[in-house]
Amino acid sequence: MAATTRWKDTVANQFENTVDSLIDTVLSDEKITNITWENWTLCRHFEENQHIMLGGHDIEYNYVIYAYDQTSSSEISQDDRTIRKEGFIIPYMSGETINYIVDQNTSAMKLLRKLLSYTGRNEIEKNTFEFTDDFFMWLIYRVYNAKYNVESVPQGKELSIDSIKGFRGDTEDALTQVSATGESVMNIISTLSFILESSNLNQIKLHVGYTENANVSLKLQRGTVNIYFEEYQGQYELEELEQRIAKLYLTVYLEILPYLVQEYNTDISNEAWGHAVKIKFMRDVADSLSVKVKNRIAALDNENAERQ
Repeated sequence: MAATTRWKDTVANQFENTVDSLIDTVLSDEKITNITWENWTLCRHFEENQHIMLGGHDIEYNYVIYAYDQTSSSEISQDDRTIRKEGFIIPYMSGETINYIVDQNTSAMKLLRKLLSYTGRNEIEKNTFEFTDDFFMWLIYRVYNAKYNVESVPQGKELSIDSIKGFRGDTEDALTQVSATGESVMNIISTLSFILESSNLNQIKLHVGYTENANVSLKLQRGTVNIYFEEYQGQYELEELEQRIAKLYLTVYLEILPYLVQEYNTDISNEAWGHAVKIKFMRDVADSLSVKVKNRIAALDNENAERQ
């Protein structure tokens, strides 16, 4: 499933009208453009708008399914240069504000403006989490030091950063990337080598537990959020697919991620995270690695002595 982005509508304030606008007839692009979108199929999955309580607010939402042919101008045949694109939009209203969670990134604004028949500027604004390199490093630090529980949640809620399953970043050499994945990703060797090599963390995969959701697997990048539904365990498991996708993305965007960001900012304010803590973290990892290496060398020497 593609990564999602979130967008805020600065014009619309009538939710039912907005949902109707998303599934209205769409004009195909003119053939003079390099890329044309045509042959649209649009529908709302829920006949009646749905409601869920999140962040102390009643959230009204729906689930819109879209599909269209994307054709590039080329000398090759029509069949070879046409791709059928399919996806979803989760429009929702919180208070008096309408937002859209879309399974597209670079084309999301164009898609929304086309479906909503917006022709001017600033009707749609990006409303994403611009995760930083420092935020990703903080997540690794918290898991490495077994500081799993997140305190910045309302009473009656529980949130934990259970594990880091992968991360990726750029090195000082712009042509090189470093990454680590798998169950052993938090062992000290991979952690230390990654921290030393990476100059810019830009992606992380983590598992969190949230109240009645035992496992929510997320991939976070700057501005995008992806949920691995095949790994999900929780209260929405038995819901139909569209309802599960909608409820879980709304829960992640409106509760889980805001609480994580608030915890990060609280740690900074309390000096539980910052430059000095980061340096100590790297030293602790290096010291642990040094002990492990010495112990391993001693074990190998002993094995060699026993053979002789």
